[in-house]
Amino acid sequence: MNRLALSALALMVTVALSGCGDKSENVQITGKISIDGEPIPKGTISFVSADGETPTGGGVIKDGSYTALVPPGDKVVLVLGNKVVGKEPLYQGVPDSPTRDSYEKVTPDAYNAAHLTPLKATITESQENLDFELTKDVKTK
Repeated sequence: MNRLALSALALMVTVALSGCGDKSENVQITGKISIDGEPIPKGTISFVSADGETPTGGGVIKDGSYTALVPPGDKVVLVLGNKVVGKEPLYQGVPDSPTRDSYEKVTPDAYNAAHLTPLKATITESQENLDFELTKDVKTK
């Protein structure tokens, strides 16, 4: 291999390794989440950087609890909660189609819009019991 080929290979390895990103800066956050005192059955929670400098972290809500991986910093918290309300055909218009769960949103739109949500958090290290109690008559910021 000539020098140029070795230099090109070294550059490609360096770029590939630097692009892998270090996920170890994320910390684990756990908690409970409810709306009007009832656990949110299913959904997602996202921790969006308040200053737009760090990546968004988040997790899945199941039976009113969540676990999320989040980069530290000041966060705006977004919540999208759902509940199962029945079954619907997997393939519309196909006789004998298998079915899937049909969902209804249980959280007001304000909790899923960064410019409206009143939920905020400052993440500095791994934390348990970062709970959120939402209300259907949310007051936006």
